[in-house]
Amino acid sequence: MPKSPANRPVATFKQGGLEVSVGKNQTKSSDLYNTTIRNNYKDDKSGEWKETTSFSPTDLAVLSQLASRAFQEIVVLKQQGRS
Repeated sequence: MPKSPANRPVATFKQGGLEVSVGKNQTKSSDLYNTTIRNNYKDDKSGEWKETTSFSPTDLAVLSQLASRAFQEIVVLKQQGRS
């Protein structure tokens, strides 16, 4: 199902099959931000792309970098919202 423009991430950070997306939820009082973490891989048997919630130790090292970038982006977005 395609995402509507309102549901699209405001920022996405990727490396290999790992992806950290930042989403924005508007409320009456402020904008709230959340993150989604995905690990995509191509199944060797079927050739299809799949998503998993499992991460290898190497994935965790990469995720820490992507999560840091997402955090910094949220800080900037919040500061822009206060301007």
